[in-house]
Amino acid sequence: MTLHTGHFAPATFAVSQVRCEKDHVRSRDCAYQVAWNINPHMKVGAVAWRRACSQHRALLRALSEAGAGFFELPFVHGAFDSVFAKDNAVLVSQEGELRALLATMRHGQRRGEQSARARWLAARGFDVIEPGRVHIEGGDVAMLPQGRGALLGWGQRSTQRAAGVLEAFLDAPVTPLELCDPYLYHLDTALTVLSDGTALVCPDAFTPEALRTLSRTEGIQQVVPVAREDALGFGLNLVEVGNTVIVGARVPRVEALLRGLGRRAVSVKLDQFHLAGGSAACLVARVHTLPPVSAQRSREEREQDAASSLSA
Repeated sequence: MTLHTGHFAPATFAVSQVRCEKDHVRSRDCAYQVAWNINPHMKVGAVAWRRACSQHRALLRALSEAGAGFFELPFVHGAFDSVFAKDNAVLVSQEGELRALLATMRHGQRRGEQSARARWLAARGFDVIEPGRVHIEGGDVAMLPQGRGALLGWGQRSTQRAAGVLEAFLDAPVTPLELCDPYLYHLDTALTVLSDGTALVCPDAFTPEALRTLSRTEGIQQVVPVAREDALGFGLNLVEVGNTVIVGARVPRVEALLRGLGRRAVSVKLDQFHLAGGSAACLVARVHTLPPVSAQRSREEREQDAASSLSA
């Protein structure tokens, strides 16, 4: 898909290529692989690359068939986890303005992606905002229906203080939820919020206080528990496009839940990405459409709010 600034389809995603473009001599650093261990799922050297490519193409087909559009980010040479495009930034479109809150990664192995991602997004019309002194990763952000707020997972990768930065960026309430299971290290491995406000949640991934907070969050209509076993199988790492929900594995109980909620569940096998700790939701970054604001704020005002949240 060609990216037209400010003119996104109802569901548009950024996705990463799985290997470098043919503009230099190929090396082993030119393609997705598992080369380090920064989460408990990672199995160094285990990826069958051709199978991963085939699975990635199948995911893109499923997105297209569901009615979504997408644009491609280049693979970042030697930054193998750059395939997980959701982590790099929170992307929004509001009243024709495109903005990106660039992630600040916890682990050094992933920080090399960010300068390349910032350049690419800025060159294509995104106003890129860098949060600076807090850790925040896109996989820890779940938007609420109609973009009227968000949830932020913290404790494993992102920090609690990042909630203020995200709130200033979105100009909307952000609810921080503490994660406590190292295997469910990003919010999108432990929770998904559907467009009707239904939250599918693995209770074991959260502290008791976080679960109480979630149940009281405005915009959450119901909380449906999901077993840890199904979450560990990436059954909550979902992509919703209209009435379709794409699941990156066969997780029968989650698929049955989705059908019971009136959704069409589509399973796409993504086990080669599970070996690095990610699945369907991790591989795509939705461009979230935010509601209009009564008085459009400048970038400087948003950055001042973010700085205030850090110094408070």
